[in-house]
Amino acid sequence: MNIGCDIVENKRLKNKDKRFIELILTKKEIEEYKVKGLSYLCGRFAAKEAIIKALPNTKKLNFLDLEILNDKNGKPICNLKNVAISISHEKNYTIATALYIN
Repeated sequence: MNIGCDIVENKRLKNKDKRFIELILTKKEIEEYKVKGLSYLCGRFAAKEAIIKALPNTKKLNFLDLEILNDKNGKPICNLKNVAISISHEKNYTIATALYIN
């Protein structure tokens, strides 16, 4: 079992351009970002960083290999097996934790 954690100061991602967003979010995630805004981008960025930290041998893994959507209850879920994530927002910061169970 491995754990990863990441925190983002939201203002760091506030004025990022389209190119940056397309390097971080998948097409489905971009559609959600258009509706939900900055907090969504910050949450996905922090979660993907946390997942990369939790996974063994991730040298070839990039942000677009990971897709984080929500289940019917709003819980974030990752497209990778054996990965659980949690995302939390508090005013100016977003934090995410990832757990990889091998």
